[in-house]
Amino acid sequence: MLAFIPPTVLSPLLGLLIFIVGHGLLSTLLSLRLNAEGVAAGWIGLVSSAYFAGLVLGAFVNVRLIRRIGHIRAYAAYASLLAVLALCHGLWVDPAVWSGLRLVGGFATGGLFVVIESWMLVSSSPATRGRLMAVYMILLYGGLAAGQWLLHFIDPLQLSPFALVAISASLSVLPLALTRVPLPQTGTARHIGLLTLARLTPAAVGSCVASGLVLGGIYGLLPLFFAASGRELGAVANLMALVILGGMLLQYPLGRLSDRFDRRRILAGLGMGLLIFSLAMLIASQLPWGELRAAIIFLFGGLAFSLYPISLSQACDELTPEQMVSANQGMLLAYSLGSMIGPLLASQAMQYSRPEALFIYFALCGGGLFLFLLWRQKTRSAVPLDAHQSYMPMPPNTPLGGELDPRTPESERLTPAEDDA
Repeated sequence: MLAFIPPTVLSPLLGLLIFIVGHGLLSTLLSLRLNAEGVAAGWIGLVSSAYFAGLVLGAFVNVRLIRRIGHIRAYAAYASLLAVLALCHGLWVDPAVWSGLRLVGGFATGGLFVVIESWMLVSSSPATRGRLMAVYMILLYGGLAAGQWLLHFIDPLQLSPFALVAISASLSVLPLALTRVPLPQTGTARHIGLLTLARLTPAAVGSCVASGLVLGGIYGLLPLFFAASGRELGAVANLMALVILGGMLLQYPLGRLSDRFDRRRILAGLGMGLLIFSLAMLIASQLPWGELRAAIIFLFGGLAFSLYPISLSQACDELTPEQMVSANQGMLLAYSLGSMIGPLLASQAMQYSRPEALFIYFALCGGGLFLFLLWRQKTRSAVPLDAHQSYMPMPPNTPLGGELDPRTPESERLTPAEDDA
């Protein structure tokens, strides 16, 4: 069934899976450890925002470093740095120190994703790229969910879970270090400024910002909400895994639905859905029905994680094929701005109100997106359905997503370089 995957791309996919399990554990572990130490929600939000700030810096800036030293050497350097940072989190539990560590960790993670996605790009063909992206998404979100379940077996107050994260980062180097493959020359795409992009496709850019606002809050503060609501560690792990699995399983059907209707209506529906499920979560959190909470959080995750790829498809519908690579960079930047701001806003609401304020924040994000897209539908005509590009699930990781996207013309893609030692 997976025979279409070239042998040379198995190495980065295996490395990704090993790394992302530890990465998923760390993202939730940090919020839970800070909460257990009595750290204020505002500080926890700052730690989360620092990671996303570093992530966008790494995704854009590290391209030059990778070009200079080579992809495999760069990956080894990033993974080694991430292993050291994970251990440092366990040795010095201080929110100010952790903010700096997360900034550097986001930078290294952004570079690591650049290596993986560029390797996938040169190891695939236009005919297989769509299916390869589907496998990539499954491994990415499946690994994140598996990282949540590791919380069942660890004590967040000990050094050992941070050591597990460090081991995961270190082991992820092995599959890539034992492989040799031509890798793409990193180039410079035609630049479209974010403001220009917002004028060309305002619905897509606005939805990307909303996606960052919501997902930044999910990754950084949702574990804090569950813990502050009295959930045991195992329950927090299960609920976080359900959020991520909802995002993995519902993205494709919702995306395919957007191929058949005005995508702005689908995005508006996602905003209204986030509003409804956020309010439902506030009610369900006061009830003893665990199955109801699980169902709500699963659907909530499916809607939240679908915002970015459908927004990107909306941009593809409104732009020319030659603009897609640069547009992907702009959309990633819009998402990143939202993901940096979101944890700061949501954490302040939680700190000065109560933990339930997180879902009030999510409800406001969903409602604001819904109203914005209703206005856009009255301001600009819909893209004809026969002009729609086919939906493609894309994670907001690196600017290389535009070149991995099967909708991008071959003339806009990077070309292979010499073998990387």
